[in-house]
Amino acid sequence: LLSVLLALTQYHGFRLLLEGRRLTVERGLLTRLRTSVSQRRIQAWTLREGLVHRLLRRRSLRVDTAAGIGEGGEQRGLREVAPIATPASCDLLVRELLPGAAWPPVGWRQLHPRAWQRLALPGVALAIAAAAAACWWFGPIGLLALAWAPWAIHAARQHARRAGYALDGRLLAVRAGWWSRYWRFAEIDKIQALRLERTPLDHAFGMASLWLD
Repeated sequence: LLSVLLALTQYHGFRLLLEGRRLTVERGLLTRLRTSVSQRRIQAWTLREGLVHRLLRRRSLRVDTAAGIGEGGEQRGLREVAPIATPASCDLLVRELLPGAAWPPVGWRQLHPRAWQRLALPGVALAIAAAAAACWWFGPIGLLALAWAPWAIHAARQHARRAGYALDGRLLAVRAGWWSRYWRFAEIDKIQALRLERTPLDHAFGMASLWLD
């Protein structure tokens, strides 16, 4: 009940306005807030779809803006473009605010076929270690901790199956998540730096991670 009350107070009268090249949000019941940002300062976009969102067929759309980070790492200024909306409305907003961009992408690329093994290994190793420690303290009943291993493998398969990336002449996008899903994308000319990362485990599987700022 408290979370519902806070949401009503925070988002009452929510309005999204496009004034020239500035995106403006007005919201709030007790305190009326008005935040805006130039479209050229938007660096990245995030679509999120939690479990409850999926049940209600809703998503949220957020943006990361340049020069909007406070001392504690929190983002200042405009962040939520659509706190809750239908998937079709979110896609329409993206296409309207990024003219000429193809969204949603049509050419999603899948991860490596063995990516699920790489994702499952830490969970399986944790289950084995937990079972060994439990058996040391509690005897054979500690083997019950191994029940986590099949779940870790199943979750890894689901994550790997749904994860992917897409690249065209305008946007770079990634998607991930199983129960809670997200799509994160940015214009290519907004990318500042790349970092290729390979851990010893990545070397063993012949894989790597590419990070973008």
